[in-house]
Amino acid sequence: MTQRTPHIVHVVKSQQQAPASRAHTQFNNLIKKIDKQKKQLADWIATESLYRNKVAQDYVPQHTRVAHLKAELAQLFDRAHDDSRFKKRDREKLSHLILSLASSVLDELDHEDMRALYDKYNDVDFETEQREADDAEVEFLRAMMDSLGVELGDDVDLTDPESMTEALQQKIREEQASRSAFEEAKNANRKPKKKSAKQLEKEARQEAEEQNISKSIQAIYRKLVTELHPDRETDPDERARKTELMQAVNVAYEKRDLLQLLELQITLEQISPEHIGAITEDRIKHYNKILREQSAELQQELSLIQNQLRSHFQLPYYAPLTPKDIINRLNGDIVELKQVAQSIDHDLKRLADFDVMKQWVKNYKIPRPRPMDDLDFPGFRF
Repeated sequence: MTQRTPHIVHVVKSQQQAPASRAHTQFNNLIKKIDKQKKQLADWIATESLYRNKVAQDYVPQHTRVAHLKAELAQLFDRAHDDSRFKKRDREKLSHLILSLASSVLDELDHEDMRALYDKYNDVDFETEQREADDAEVEFLRAMMDSLGVELGDDVDLTDPESMTEALQQKIREEQASRSAFEEAKNANRKPKKKSAKQLEKEARQEAEEQNISKSIQAIYRKLVTELHPDRETDPDERARKTELMQAVNVAYEKRDLLQLLELQITLEQISPEHIGAITEDRIKHYNKILREQSAELQQELSLIQNQLRSHFQLPYYAPLTPKDIINRLNGDIVELKQVAQSIDHDLKRLADFDVMKQWVKNYKIPRPRPMDDLDFPGFRF
């Protein structure tokens, strides 16, 4: 089965013809823009897939390894805490380190041994502390929602982002339905206002434009269906090729993807690129409206993927980002995790000698509390 080279649709004007009109120029610019957006979207979709695979295969295992190494280090400090070689001040430092490491591990894993260590060295057990923190978070979120005039039921779990998002969306839908019902009731009791001639003319023009747009797409679709009907082909390879193309036509028609339909027409040689230049001004204007809508939809898809990936790296929505940046950032995080794991592993081997640990603890200083301190200690270096 022969493969045909895809065409990029564009207006072609011969030297004898007049210069391209504004509508034809817009058509060309939109075609170029959409072609670029489609390539960008394909790159971002491929990058997102690669990103998720690398996270599952490389990042998560390293992240889990670091958490387990921190747990080992906390248990080593716990054994040292009961050793007579460590005096009162040393044990205070060890308690701080154990709590810091146990808290860091429990942020990532449900580690039973770390819960026990946390409860052993903290005044309040981990479960109680978590419950109090959740209650405080819920109280804050409810106060914030109340200040915005949004009342959420007691059955909504505000500590679960998905539950909260779903509840907010449901609340928005209810508000919209209530507002629509109110408007309908208000309009039902109001005498219909006679539309002006200008309004009627505008509505008629918009309706005619929509009909013409639909007719434009339908006309292309009908021509393609006629050309691609598989039952008319006796050659098996050609029938298979046309069946595949027909599937692409149906997808493009459902999406109102004018550019794809035009490219398929050229591929099947139903029209030539030069024929595009002879399309009437009105028809080109209808095409332009469809293409602008298509471009806007593509941009929304691009923004959605980009913002999802930005959120993974806690980047603001306006931060510039490329597919290469995403993979480079992830690779950098993986390398950093490997270095952290090596550092903790090194500490575990050195500090297993309590005489070495005693000297290290003597030089260690408990850091002063800082606002929003996550108490995360990625290894301890001499």
